[in-house]
Amino acid sequence: MKKIRVGIEGGAGFTGGELIRLLLGHPKVEIAAATSSTYPGQPVFMAHPNLRGRTDLAFTRKLEYAKLDCVFLAGGHGDAMANVPAILAETGPRLRLIDLSGDFRLKDAGLYPRWYTREHKAPDLLAKFAYGLVELNRAEIAKARWVANPGCFATATALALGPLAQGGAHGVVSVTAVTGSSGSGASPSAITHHPTRHANLRAYKPFVHQHVPEVEQILDRLGGGKSSLKLSLIPISGPFARGIYAVAQLELPKGWTEKKVLGLYQDAYKGSSFVRLVPEPPSLNAVNGSNHCDVFVAVQDGRIGVISAIDNLVKGASGQAVQNLNVMMGWDEAEGLAFAGHYP
Repeated sequence: MKKIRVGIEGGAGFTGGELIRLLLGHPKVEIAAATSSTYPGQPVFMAHPNLRGRTDLAFTRKLEYAKLDCVFLAGGHGDAMANVPAILAETGPRLRLIDLSGDFRLKDAGLYPRWYTREHKAPDLLAKFAYGLVELNRAEIAKARWVANPGCFATATALALGPLAQGGAHGVVSVTAVTGSSGSGASPSAITHHPTRHANLRAYKPFVHQHVPEVEQILDRLGGGKSSLKLSLIPISGPFARGIYAVAQLELPKGWTEKKVLGLYQDAYKGSSFVRLVPEPPSLNAVNGSNHCDVFVAVQDGRIGVISAIDNLVKGASGQAVQNLNVMMGWDEAEGLAFAGHYP
C-alpha cells in the first residue's frame, strides 16, 4: 500500500516533536517535511534529542503543499486562521488539514475575541472543520477533510462528561484539572520555568480558560442542543512534565441512579480503543506516553464524581491528531497508536 505524504507546520515544538515521533512508527504515513523557523536546515534531533538516530529528516522553512496529502498545523494560536485560506487557495479542498491550535474549534466566530483575545480571520471556514474528539464525534470526522484537534483540558473534560450530556444531565459541573508543564509549550515563562514550578501548585485562568466554550459546545451537541451542563473549570499548573488529571463533580440528576450513570459510560465507551473505564481513581503514570484516557466514575450521596487522566501531549494533542487522521482515512483508528504508556 502506498503511504500518504504528510507535512508538519511547527515541528520544533513539543506537539510537533510528538507528531514526528508517532508518525515515524505509522505504517501508512511518510513524513515528507516538518517546518521550523528556529532550526531551518538542521536535523530534527536538534529540537527533539529523543529522535537522534530515528530519522534523517531535517527541518525546512516552508512546506510544498502541492506535494502533500495532509498537513498537521502545530503552530501557535492565530497561525492557522491566518495561513489556511492561502494554503487552500494554492491546493484547493483536496488537501487534508488537522489543526492542533484553537483556531477552528469554536463554531461561533463571535466567541474568539472573548476567549482568544482576537477576531477570527477566517470565520467562513469555521463550520467546515469537524471537531476532532473521535470518541464523541466519530461520524463527522470520518467524512471530513479538515479537522480541529481538541485542546488538552477539553479532551480530558469532555471525555469525562460526554456520557452525562448524552444522558441529558443538567446543571453546573465543577472541574479542577492539574496539568503538566509541557502544556505551556517549549518556551518557558516566569511561571512555567522549572525553578518556580518545581514542587509547586498554581491555579490560573479560573473560570476563563479558553477550553471552557469548547467543552460546552460539544456537551451541548451531545445533549441534542438541550444539554445545559455548564462548566466551572479551574486549571492548575502541576510540578510534573506530562499529563492532565481532571476531577469533575456535579449533583446527581433527580431520578437518576448509580446504575443509570454507570450504564451511560459503559454504553458510550464500549469497544473503545483508547478510553478505559477503570474501577478505581486513575493515575497519570498509567496513561503517560500513550493515547489512552482512563476514566473513573463514582456516585455517592446524591453526587457524581468523574476523574479522567490523559497524557496532554498524546491523547491531549498529537496522538489524538494521528487518531483523527486514521479515522479520516478510513483506517483502524489505533494504527500507529496501539501501544501502552510507560509505567511507572
